Amino acid sequence: MKIQVGGLSEGVHAYNFRITPAELGLPSEFPDGVDITATLEKTSRQLLLRASVATTVEVPCDRCVALIREPLGSGYQMHYVWEETEAERIDPSEVQVMPPGQTVIDLADDVRQTLLLAFPLKNVCREECRGLCFRCGKNLNEGACDCKETLVDGRWDKLKELQNNNSKQAG
Repeated sequence: MKIQVGGLSEGVHAYNFRITPAELGLPSEFPDGVDITATLEKTSRQLLLRASVATTVEVPCDRCVALIREPLGSGYQMHYVWEETEAERIDPSEVQVMPPGQTVIDLADDVRQTLLLAFPLKNVCREECRGLCFRCGKNLNEGACDCKETLVDGRWDKLKELQNNNSKQAG
């Protein structure tokens, strides 16, 4: 996924790419192709790339482990400059200094990083997901389990006593 910038005229240029997750080195949670829409604005001093990236992720729900598929999208911009002095005026995370004679911009690494950073930290099939029974492992979204016994962990008894004493003193 490269853009030829050598000999490119000044102005705005539009690009569309569709690539496989394997081409970007993405993990198996990315089952579908990745769509990239980019505009490149060339001036005499720099290139400004604005890109939006869209794909799908397939992950287990963090509560019930059911497999869920969700759209994932994000965007980024990058300034490509030829002189170090130009780079000093731009946010360091959004600038790359191009060596003399470089005629091609490779978007693959920036697209991969954008998708990985956009990957959700918490994946829930739906907000009211009840999860799994911590005793038997049954998916509680499919109905109640047969677990009746309430397990008591004696390690917390002293803390409960302390909490009860504090609430009696406050009241």
